Amino acid sequence: MGKSKINIRQTTIEITQIAVCAALLCVLSPLSIPTAFNIAFTLQVLAVILIALILKPLQALAAQVIYTIIGIIGLPVFAGYQSGFGAIMGPTGGFIIGFIIASFFVSLLKGKDNGKWTIVRYILTAVIIGIPCIYLPGILGFMNFSGKDFATSFKLVAATFISVDLIKCVAASLIALPVNAALKKIR
Repeated sequence: MGKSKINIRQTTIEITQIAVCAALLCVLSPLSIPTAFNIAFTLQVLAVILIALILKPLQALAAQVIYTIIGIIGLPVFAGYQSGFGAIMGPTGGFIIGFIIASFFVSLLKGKDNGKWTIVRYILTAVIIGIPCIYLPGILGFMNFSGKDFATSFKLVAATFISVDLIKCVAASLIALPVNAALKKIR
């Protein structure tokens, strides 16, 4: 009987964390500043990386998939308050797919929280794994939408956002440390 109560409690905590993280994506993602290339500056990268750093891989993936489904079915949670399947097929659709990929792989490869090297590992994982997982599908989606070649699409998408997204990766890593410390007490 005692083990059953522990499993129910743990499952409830995990479901709650996934739901809260999906809600965080829904709140932060629509807030955007448009640019000349139909790609908006948002807090999505920060939210995706933060979630990947605080949740287990399948939980991070679930939160991202829930957020994506919420947007596809019509709630305006994508950048610029967009929604629907058309947003996936638009200029930013590749990034939405990249967020799903990045959430899983950053979480999978972040390592254990074990002291002073955790922040370095978080930042390196976010930058070396997260940015390419987000940018490659994003660039390919932009290419498909715009008809531009890879080099031009890379310049338009990466040159505009890479420095800011690197800062978001560092910020997410710094935020993840105290959040993980607090969640460790709950878990």
